[in-house]
Amino acid sequence: MAQKNKNEAVLDDLAIATDFLITAKAGVRNLAVAITETATPEVKKILRRELDNAIDTHDKIAQYMIENEMYHAYDLDEQVTHDLEKADKALAIAPSASSSTGKRKSNNKKKNGS
Repeated sequence: MAQKNKNEAVLDDLAIATDFLITAKAGVRNLAVAITETATPEVKKILRRELDNAIDTHDKIAQYMIENEMYHAYDLDEQVTHDLEKADKALAIAPSASSSTGKRKSNNKKKNGS
Protein backbone atom coordinates (compact mmCIF):
# COMPACT_ATOMS: atom_id res chain seq x y z
CA MET A 1 0.00 0.00 0.00
CA ALA A 2 2.85 2.39 0.84
CA GLN A 3 4.37 1.79 -2.61
CA LYS A 4 1.14 2.79 -4.34
CA ASN A 5 0.94 6.01 -2.32
CA LYS A 6 4.58 6.76 -3.12
CA ASN A 7 3.91 6.23 -6.85
CA GLU A 8 0.87 8.48 -6.69
CA ALA A 9 2.87 11.22 -4.92
CA VAL A 10 5.68 11.02 -7.48
CA LEU A 11 3.21 11.12 -10.33
CA ASP A 12 1.45 14.08 -8.75
CA ASP A 13 4.72 16.01 -8.34
CA LEU A 14 5.68 15.14 -11.88
CA ALA A 15 2.28 16.13 -13.25
CA ILE A 16 2.38 19.45 -11.41
CA ALA A 17 5.93 20.24 -12.51
CA THR A 18 5.21 19.26 -16.12
CA ASP A 19 2.06 21.38 -16.21
CA PHE A 20 3.96 24.30 -14.69
CA LEU A 21 6.74 23.93 -17.29
CA ILE A 22 4.26 23.83 -20.18
CA THR A 23 2.40 26.85 -18.81
CA ALA A 24 5.64 28.79 -18.36
CA LYS A 25 6.64 28.01 -21.95
CA ALA A 26 3.26 29.25 -23.18
CA GLY A 27 3.79 32.44 -21.18
CA VAL A 28 7.16 33.01 -22.87
CA ARG A 29 5.60 32.46 -26.27
CA ASN A 30 2.65 34.76 -25.56
CA LEU A 31 4.86 37.56 -24.27
CA ALA A 32 7.11 37.30 -27.34
CA VAL A 33 4.07 37.60 -29.61
CA ALA A 34 2.74 40.53 -27.58
CA ILE A 35 6.06 42.36 -28.00
CA THR A 36 5.88 42.01 -31.78
CA GLU A 37 2.29 43.29 -31.79
CA THR A 38 2.95 46.34 -29.60
CA ALA A 39 3.78 49.76 -31.02
CA THR A 40 4.20 51.72 -27.78
CA PRO A 41 7.83 51.82 -26.59
CA GLU A 42 6.85 51.93 -22.90
CA VAL A 43 4.65 48.84 -23.26
CA LYS A 44 7.39 47.02 -25.20
CA LYS A 45 9.85 47.78 -22.40
CA ILE A 46 7.48 46.35 -19.78
CA LEU A 47 6.75 43.28 -21.89
CA ARG A 48 10.47 42.65 -22.46
CA ARG A 49 11.06 42.78 -18.71
CA GLU A 50 8.19 40.33 -18.19
CA LEU A 51 9.59 38.11 -20.96
CA ASP A 52 12.96 37.98 -19.19
CA ASN A 53 11.18 37.00 -15.97
CA ALA A 54 9.14 34.34 -17.77
CA ILE A 55 12.28 32.87 -19.37
CA ASP A 56 13.98 32.77 -15.95
CA THR A 57 10.93 31.05 -14.44
CA HIS A 58 10.85 28.47 -17.24
CA ASP A 59 14.56 27.80 -16.74
CA LYS A 60 14.15 27.34 -12.98
CA ILE A 61 11.33 24.86 -13.48
CA ALA A 62 13.29 22.94 -16.12
CA GLN A 63 16.39 22.83 -13.90
CA TYR A 64 14.29 21.60 -10.96
CA MET A 65 12.85 18.85 -13.12
CA ILE A 66 16.29 17.87 -14.46
CA GLU A 67 17.82 17.80 -10.97
CA ASN A 68 14.94 15.64 -9.70
CA GLU A 69 15.12 13.29 -12.71
CA MET A 70 11.68 14.30 -13.93
CA TYR A 71 12.98 15.66 -17.23
CA HIS A 72 15.90 14.37 -19.29
CA ALA A 73 16.44 17.24 -21.70
CA TYR A 74 19.91 16.13 -22.79
CA ASP A 75 19.24 12.41 -23.28
CA LEU A 76 16.41 11.57 -25.67
CA ASP A 77 16.63 7.81 -25.08
CA GLU A 78 16.42 8.33 -21.32
CA GLN A 79 13.47 10.72 -21.75
CA VAL A 80 11.59 8.20 -23.89
CA THR A 81 12.25 5.47 -21.31
CA HIS A 82 11.11 7.83 -18.55
CA ASP A 83 7.93 8.73 -20.47
CA LEU A 84 7.09 5.06 -20.98
CA GLU A 85 7.60 4.40 -17.25
CA LYS A 86 5.27 7.32 -16.44
CA ALA A 87 2.65 5.88 -18.77
CA ASP A 88 2.93 2.48 -17.08
CA LYS A 89 2.56 4.10 -13.65
CA ALA A 90 -0.50 6.00 -14.81
CA LEU A 91 -2.06 2.80 -16.11
CA ALA A 92 -1.23 0.97 -12.86
CA ILE A 93 -2.83 3.70 -10.75
CA ALA A 94 -6.05 3.77 -12.74
CA PRO A 95 -6.67 0.22 -13.99
CA SER A 96 -10.44 0.70 -13.97
CA ALA A 97 -10.15 3.59 -16.43
CA SER A 98 -8.47 1.42 -19.07
CA SER A 99 -10.97 -1.41 -18.58
CA SER A 100 -13.93 0.96 -18.79
CA THR A 101 -12.50 2.37 -22.03
CA GLY A 102 -12.44 -1.14 -23.41
CA LYS A 103 -16.06 -1.62 -22.38
CA ARG A 104 -17.08 1.58 -24.14
CA LYS A 105 -15.42 0.42 -27.35
CA SER A 106 -17.27 -2.89 -27.10
CA ASN A 107 -20.55 -1.10 -26.44
CA ASN A 108 -19.96 1.20 -29.42
CA LYS A 109 -19.43 -1.81 -31.67
CA LYS A 110 -22.74 -3.28 -30.51
CA LYS A 111 -24.54 0.03 -31.10
CA ASN A 112 -23.04 0.40 -34.57
CA GLY A 113 -23.90 -3.16 -35.47
CA SER A 114 -20.23 -4.19 -35.69
